[in-house]
Amino acid sequence: MRLATAAEIDRWDELIAANPDGGQSLQTKAWGEFKRRWGWEPRHYIYELSGDRLVAAQWLVRLVPLQGELWYCPKGPGVVAPADYAAVVEQAKAALTAGDVGGRVASSAVWLRLESEVLADDMSVEQLRGLGLTRANRDPGSKATIVIDLAPGEAAVLASFNQSARRNIRKAQAGGVVVTSVEASDEHLETMFQLMKATEARAGYGLRPAGYFKDYWQAQVAAGQAQLFLARHEGEVLAGLFATRVGQRAWYKDGGSFDAKRELQASYLVQWEVMRWLMEQGVTSYDMVGVPNRDAVGTGDARDGLYSFKSKFNPEITEFIGCWDVPVSSAKYRFWRKFGERVAARLAARRPERFLY
Repeated sequence: MRLATAAEIDRWDELIAANPDGGQSLQTKAWGEFKRRWGWEPRHYIYELSGDRLVAAQWLVRLVPLQGELWYCPKGPGVVAPADYAAVVEQAKAALTAGDVGGRVASSAVWLRLESEVLADDMSVEQLRGLGLTRANRDPGSKATIVIDLAPGEAAVLASFNQSARRNIRKAQAGGVVVTSVEASDEHLETMFQLMKATEARAGYGLRPAGYFKDYWQAQVAAGQAQLFLARHEGEVLAGLFATRVGQRAWYKDGGSFDAKRELQASYLVQWEVMRWLMEQGVTSYDMVGVPNRDAVGTGDARDGLYSFKSKFNPEITEFIGCWDVPVSSAKYRFWRKFGERVAARLAARRPERFLY
């Protein structure tokens, strides 16, 4: 684990797309600079794996009063094989011991949190603990998801959907719903935020302020890594979706719908039209992000509704190992797990603009 060179940072997104996981939008330079504006400092590192392979990883660092620095690698480092994951963990631990990770970690970090997308089926809890890791007490990102394989092409992808999804797509089309890609203008971004507010009012999951969303929406669109879509009926906006992409991968980053004309099933058509657009861009994998873990489906999990909708496009849940921590300061880490993160969560519940992650 070493600091990335200036030349490597100049072509950072290219390196991210070349990672074993195929790249992650939360590892891009645009995302790091956006998070800088919201309290985190992006730092860029390179891991050297067997076979002269390199993995680029963007860490986000935040100073917590009376604690020290929290290091979080959102959806990274970008490895998927257990052996590679073990290698990046060992390199991080070795760098900590040597105190040479940017010259600051050994004295000021509380913990390092890794979120690589290694499949939960590929590594056991015992294996992960054997690497000296501690399971994080929360996953800032999504541990389970549904992925749509877009590689087979439009006809095959549509045929793979649940019958009700295909029926709802046809219903929206027959009803006159039209989905278009739109520019990230102030008007369109405000509309998208209002769509999300309407959805949040139904689901009650909590929402950051408009400025947060508009900031990264504009940043990722400007970087050529995202596109906003709106579904309309007779000129009236019914639903919206913000999709991000890196290399051949794409994500359903944000979405929302109004209560009006829900019988037209605009939310199904906007998903399908986004997938069609992504296929035209050469994307082969569409991550729908955010469903319950396999063992939580149907148990009253807050994301059961999301699974009910997304499973109609693909019922198979892809589950990752989630977030694992490398404790640096044992005493401070124990304090953080018991009290610090709880306080941060309560603060965020009262003031969404203060969400830690």
